[in-house]
Amino acid sequence: MTLIAGTGLNLTSVAPGDLEGADHLMARWTEIGCSHIEISARRLDIVVGGALNMPAVKRVAAIIERHAMVPVLHAPHGMNMMDRDRRDMHKAAAEASIEFCRLTGCKSMVLHSGHVPLTEWIYDREALLAEERDILRYLGDRAETADVNLSVENLIASGANGHRAIYGADPRALAAQLAAVDHPRVGACLDFGHAWLSAKTLGFEFIPAIAALSPHVWHLHLHDNFGRPPGETGLGDPGDQVAMGQGDLHLPMFWGSIPWADLLPQMQFRSGTFGMIELNGRYNAYAEGVLAAANAIAAHLNGASLLNPWETDT
Repeated sequence: MTLIAGTGLNLTSVAPGDLEGADHLMARWTEIGCSHIEISARRLDIVVGGALNMPAVKRVAAIIERHAMVPVLHAPHGMNMMDRDRRDMHKAAAEASIEFCRLTGCKSMVLHSGHVPLTEWIYDREALLAEERDILRYLGDRAETADVNLSVENLIASGANGHRAIYGADPRALAAQLAAVDHPRVGACLDFGHAWLSAKTLGFEFIPAIAALSPHVWHLHLHDNFGRPPGETGLGDPGDQVAMGQGDLHLPMFWGSIPWADLLPQMQFRSGTFGMIELNGRYNAYAEGVLAAANAIAAHLNGASLLNPWETDT
């Protein structure tokens, strides 16, 4: 059984609204052998005010067709189905994103799990979870008509001094929520880097936690870090964060400390999972090696031995 349907990079490093830059970057990803591309809604303004921005949609659709990679979508990062005050706004953005998937043939759409102020979570946790489940079922029905799977992503815990409850930072909690949703079009996006950082903050065991989520997973966000949450004040420059190994670095796989060889045998992803790489743009020069690492991970999940391309590169 083939677990990983294909691998590819995303468009996170594209400047906001830069469709020409997206075109050029996709040309490069095609050249190095990506089979898939993750479109970033927030970079390309395909959703504006909760509706499709058709001039941008048409241009992005033409770029996708020109480069012939299989597209998947990361819906706007700001969507939050637990935001009661602006719920209609979030639902509209999600519906528009699903329609983009229908128009362009995206088979997976990533959206973030919900989060609320800590005080609201303490007093109303069960109702908030139930409301999110209802919305996810509704969106799942919309996704069925568009032939796209919804992939709910685990986020990063806010830390001991954080003021928001981010339940999905614990993969086990996200797994429980998706099991309760119980919709054939609603599954998970497993972000390994988010889980590695959250395990340090929340104190859960990393591999058992992501193993618990893995049966729901049909979309991967592949990248690495050192499992060191940023300090209370952080570091002033992103280069300093890299040097110290702090935060959500989106490093190439095998550059950080995620135990890939130990975790991969424990995963039970759904057949046809997309192996998408979320790479910090500062590492685009290493894209070929990063893609080789993703392909090595995919091959291992599909039954081959795990090879670290950075160790074998000559």
